[in-house]
Amino acid sequence: MLDPTVDSAASDQDLRPRAKTLSWMASMSVAAGEMRAAEGYLLELLAWCAFADRDCPDDVTTEI
Repeated sequence: MLDPTVDSAASDQDLRPRAKTLSWMASMSVAAGEMRAAEGYLLELLAWCAFADRDCPDDVTTEI
């Protein structure tokens, strides 16, 4: 029998590089004194975590 937690753990691993990159960019912006840039990275991270469609391939775009 397959453990369902293994599949969710594997998908979580795929999301971490994006979150780490945005977090790192925000930290570097704060260190450089660029608070507006840091806010932008953190807002992008928040929006991506809250609203990103993680099941959709990267090359798919939506038209409005």
